[in-house]
Amino acid sequence: MNMRTLLCLFSILSLVGCGSSPKTNFYTLSVPPASHGRLSISSPVQLTAVHLPPSLDREQMVRMTNDNRVQISEVDRWSGPLDEMVRNVLSQDLATHLPEGKVILPRAPAPSGTSLLVVTLSRFGPDASGAVELEGSWALLSGSSGSPRLERDFQINTGPAADADATAAAMSQALSQLASNIAAGLSKTGL
Repeated sequence: MNMRTLLCLFSILSLVGCGSSPKTNFYTLSVPPASHGRLSISSPVQLTAVHLPPSLDREQMVRMTNDNRVQISEVDRWSGPLDEMVRNVLSQDLATHLPEGKVILPRAPAPSGTSLLVVTLSRFGPDASGAVELEGSWALLSGSSGSPRLERDFQINTGPAADADATAAAMSQALSQLASNIAAGLSKTGL
């Protein structure tokens, strides 16, 4: 192979390699504006952990295409770790449902007598139709002993989301509904 052929081949390969890849989009979860009254509780709570299955706790947005298959987007990604984002947004949502000062934000020092919340998600994201599913359980633990005081399962579904923007908004709305459910459960216990 002569030098001219090598240069020509190198030029062609360089041009092929210059093709543009799709733009990566980054998303975050948000707290919808509060449109409700606050429920009462007497002692503070702190959301200490949100557990996600490894298949969901990743940078990319995940869609369940059927019971045994997921679609992982290479262009639609979360702006940070999803478990931390869920914990922060859910804590902020809870703060809009409960009296001021009764929700201790993650990583903030908790006063004595603070009860602990732990949320475990089994599903969180769009299904094959685009409807967002949020399923799992939450538990209220005694801050001093760590023993369970209250446990609840939940299942929340939203309408279909057409694209990644709508999916992030629907997931945010589902977390707001979960915060409302948790706040109602805490209020009923006389905490």
